[in-house]
Amino acid sequence: MSTQKFDSAKLWDSFNFNRNSLMLHLTGRRYNGSLFSVTPTINKSIQEGIINLIEGQINYYNNQNLKQYDIVGSNDDTVEYADPNDFINELGEIFNSLKKPTAINNIDPNSFDFFTYEFKSANNESIYVFRKINRMKALKKGILGEIANGSFTKIKSSKLLGIDNAIDFIVIDDKIFIFHHISLERVLKLKDQFKDKAKDVLSNDEFAKKIRNFDKLKKRALENGNYVKRLAKLYENDGITMFLDKIDRTKNVIEQFNLDIEVSNGQLIYRDETQTGNFVNLMQDSYYKTLIGDQNGIDEKR
Repeated sequence: MSTQKFDSAKLWDSFNFNRNSLMLHLTGRRYNGSLFSVTPTINKSIQEGIINLIEGQINYYNNQNLKQYDIVGSNDDTVEYADPNDFINELGEIFNSLKKPTAINNIDPNSFDFFTYEFKSANNESIYVFRKINRMKALKKGILGEIANGSFTKIKSSKLLGIDNAIDFIVIDDKIFIFHHISLERVLKLKDQFKDKAKDVLSNDEFAKKIRNFDKLKKRALENGNYVKRLAKLYENDGITMFLDKIDRTKNVIEQFNLDIEVSNGQLIYRDETQTGNFVNLMQDSYYKTLIGDQNGIDEKR
């Protein structure tokens, strides 16, 4: 089976946008967590500069592997895609803030978290390109300046915002194309969503019945961001308790992989945090044996 590839020319052609329609939005969060956006005016030169950098970045990813978004993480040289409906609440909050921009009056540039470049297509549909803001932290304790008329003049870096030559993800029609996996999660603030799903997964009554000291296991798992993502991926998975229902097979896995887990009276015993990863692997059914080489392995992205 051939691997699906990202076609940059096809995506760029599908934009079918008015080059003069580009709007630049900057979005941040208030202390209460709500979003606010501003939409400054930009001249034609900046419009063209942004369009060129977006086109260049889209072309940069041409012919890379194209795979569905995986909550656990992405592979190198891979563009991911997702359904916007999977993030309807998070995207809806952003789009609502873009439609009702805040007045630009003495807003600290450090208040913003990400840029959104918005285009209008031929049928007046919006295309959104997102980029997390580079805060130029490296210059906070240094001096940024320019040379003019033979003199070096200091520029107040606290007021600067840098638009670099990268983009993080694009929302167009019924697709999201993701170029930087972690940036999607940071812009959309998915951390809370992941944790809620992980908690829901661990609320299954079978865990408390068949894993001794399960409360300790649950606490440790929810303290680890990687485990939270892996558990969240199991949301709405009907097979998460299979390793408890088929305890004899689980005992064989424990022996074959030399796992530090004790089984007693049909229960698995959780002792301390060194075992947490093994329990999460069992929930994911991550342990396997290769068909040809007969080698044991662990697939933590299942």
